[in-house]
Amino acid sequence: MRHLEVMVVTEQTTAQNILNWKVTTVTNVETAIERLQQRPYKVVAISDTIPKTEKSKLHQITAVLYDDTIIVEFGNDTPLAETVKKAYWSKNKPGSQRHYLDNSFEIQLANSINVS
Repeated sequence: MRHLEVMVVTEQTTAQNILNWKVTTVTNVETAIERLQQRPYKVVAISDTIPKTEKSKLHQITAVLYDDTIIVEFGNDTPLAETVKKAYWSKNKPGSQRHYLDNSFEIQLANSINVS
């Protein structure tokens, strides 16, 4: 099974676990930028305790490096796993690109014309 990758930027030293995700934890934005230059991540989760200027820097550099990376902010009141999954699946929901055309009316009309 292929794991999705998330980078967590937080000053806390606790290990974060998210089911079926490979979690990389860094303590500051500079390290996060270095890691982003080495490999892409599907989601970057940044703690709400990180200063706004650092968050802004991360947003700008991530937009230049990988435009499809999702950046999400999490806090103590919301679980990290739930926040990451919700952000990822809201953007990459299976089937959201599918469009179905219901042409049952046209089929019924064509069948009624062909029947004599």
